[in-house]
Amino acid sequence: MKLSWKEIGRGALVIAGILAVFLGATNWRENRVVNKIIVEGNRLISDEKIIKLANVKIGERITDLNLSEVRARIERHKFVKYADVYTNLPDFLIIEVVEREPIAMVIHDEKIYYVDIDGFVMPSDDIKKIFPVPLLGKLNYKPANLLFDSTGQLRMQFDLLKLAIDKKVDSLISEVRVENGEVIIITTDGAVPVFLGKDGFEKKLVALKKFWERYVLKNGFPKYIDLRYEGKLYANFNSKN
Repeated sequence: MKLSWKEIGRGALVIAGILAVFLGATNWRENRVVNKIIVEGNRLISDEKIIKLANVKIGERITDLNLSEVRARIERHKFVKYADVYTNLPDFLIIEVVEREPIAMVIHDEKIYYVDIDGFVMPSDDIKKIFPVPLLGKLNYKPANLLFDSTGQLRMQFDLLKLAIDKKVDSLISEVRVENGEVIIITTDGAVPVFLGKDGFEKKLVALKKFWERYVLKNGFPKYIDLRYEGKLYANFNSKN
């Protein structure tokens, strides 16, 4: 079958058109630049701080970006648990972060360090904000991760606080101490010492919550609460209570 010159010409035009579209698309993709940076998922760290950590400039070619390196730069911030960085049409750079939420604090060398649910330690200087979380004590060494606590005492305090969070008792706690191997908590309201002993913390925390809601809130703060003995709760009130 022979094609006419007219048909051959039409075919050539179609091929040329397809090639032009392909080359144009390739050229457009290679020359796309960042015109907007969007940060999502952050509550503690400002957009400006995250964009500064990313070190990506408006007008930078998207094909020149190493997104893995951008993500790594953002994750250097102690309050960033992990980050996801990707581009979106037409010219957006999207940064999604998951932040570490403080659940406790420790003090070393007169400086505050916050601790998240994974035991990860974060200097307060990285966030410039005070969080109303329980104090686990003063340390004579710079902490890194409470799960690797070599003495075991700090780990005991940390595990008790996580248990209190699970039992929704953490709002009662302003400080967790360990003295002579026994756990003592100081309440947020009234600064009441609560003696918990060495074990059986789950049942004791539940008993404390019930006692606090049913009696303390109606009658005032006791001098102390003693839960060291299994199945028993002792409280010392002023005579007027």
